[in-house]
Amino acid sequence: MDASPMTNPPEIVLYGSALCPYCHMAKRLLSKQELAYTEISVDFHPARRDEMEARSGRETVPQIFIGATHVGGFDDLSALVARGELPALLRRESGSPADPAV
Repeated sequence: MDASPMTNPPEIVLYGSALCPYCHMAKRLLSKQELAYTEISVDFHPARRDEMEARSGRETVPQIFIGATHVGGFDDLSALVARGELPALLRRESGSPADPAV
């Protein structure tokens, strides 16, 4: 993760379920990246599930959003981190200027 703190970090939203192992892995990965996130449980909340499906176009959990960008599920988030593309996405969604060294 980038060592310089963002002045206006983007909102990170994770739609998930308590029984979903991929949701737990996604939360651990976000925490490992030292990123705060808002978790929205779709368990027993049909309106929240409908909201998630409308935003993502997908029915499975987790569904992760960084700012306005739909990242996808755990595999998508993990791949983003592995490719080293997460810091650039965070900067872009925070409105921070691009780092010329990247």
